[in-house]
Amino acid sequence: MNASSSNIEWSQLLNEAVNKPGSILEAYSNFHNYSIGNCMLAAVQCHGRGLPLGPIATYKRWQELGRQVQRGSKALTLCMPKTVKKKVQADDGAKEEQRRTYFTYARKWFVLSQTDGDEYEAPAIPEWSKARALQALKL
Repeated sequence: MNASSSNIEWSQLLNEAVNKPGSILEAYSNFHNYSIGNCMLAAVQCHGRGLPLGPIATYKRWQELGRQVQRGSKALTLCMPKTVKKKVQADDGAKEEQRRTYFTYARKWFVLSQTDGDEYEAPAIPEWSKARALQALKL
């Protein structure tokens, strides 16, 4: 797939997500613990592969939940932050540790429909609380 056909496909999927009632809500409901960008990225990949939206987890996490990823399943790609530390010498000769965060794409998540095994029980989503939100934002 070349860049222009990829852009056209992305544009069409984004247009559908925005104009089809419930699309963004369905993606967010299934991927609530991910950023909105990763929610959309996962939803687009599921749509492109004909996979139903559902909970996603790594291979290791599905095994912990008593499920096995089906042979031949291709992992979804999400964007992840990576922080690296580097020691640099300051002007005064002292060594300082600098941290740098960058973003990279990793292919390691699978949708529930790509797994077999024990009955899946979705974790309870905590109810939204204004007090908890303000506390998390330190306001």
